[in-house]
Amino acid sequence: MFKAMVLACAMGTFSPDTCVQANDLEGPYATREECKVRIEEMIAGIAATIPAPMNFHYKCEQQKPEGIKL
Repeated sequence: MFKAMVLACAMGTFSPDTCVQANDLEGPYATREECKVRIEEMIAGIAATIPAPMNFHYKCEQQKPEGIKL
């Protein structure tokens, strides 16, 4: 299972204060490809919401299995 995360930073700046981290609330996803499709949707939504030039970085982080500890 994969969790989608996007980091959007104002273009031309190098300060972490100019970045926004977006964590997906719809996943996790079974495959890395499904996660990347979701990231593309997230980037489109962020770009429409923040009309400034942005650099986007993303990660599909593999989740550790959760279960019952015996």
